[in-house]
Amino acid sequence: MKILAFADSHGYSMGMAYAVEREKPDAVLHLGDHTDDAHDLGRAFPGLAIISVRGNNDYGADEPLFCVTVLGGVRIYLTHGHREHVYSTCDLVAQRAREEGCSLAFFGHTHRVQVERKNGVLVCNPGSISLPRGGPASYGRLTVENGQAQRLEILDEDGGLLRRDKLLGR
Repeated sequence: MKILAFADSHGYSMGMAYAVEREKPDAVLHLGDHTDDAHDLGRAFPGLAIISVRGNNDYGADEPLFCVTVLGGVRIYLTHGHREHVYSTCDLVAQRAREEGCSLAFFGHTHRVQVERKNGVLVCNPGSISLPRGGPASYGRLTVENGQAQRLEILDEDGGLLRRDKLLGR
């Protein structure tokens, strides 16, 4: 199973659409700040599973502030991160993911790529697909096989590999 993770699209849904067209994922995670972009993606790719959470710039959106989803048998915690104070640390994201029984957590808000392991939880910010800070526009690609997360990759908006983490066996 291939899962793409986007954060902080801020009205630039074309970058996500190009990635979905190129990658042909089984599911998409949208980590807030312009959930309307996730809705646009759903209209462009009917039948594509899209799970999204509300960011600090999603006024009046119906999406939850956080959620737990199970994709390919893997429990994943999703949040935008502004309520977890991710500018200083992602510890609270990892803690909430653990409390929810998740081994993976995705967040956004900072517009910066971040991947680290905290207390047994792999925490990932895929950066921003439209307004990056400290690097190129980016998104995440998670590969799940046989009910286990196998690989997490961070890619630039053209699909070029920026970072790869092998997850199984860690």
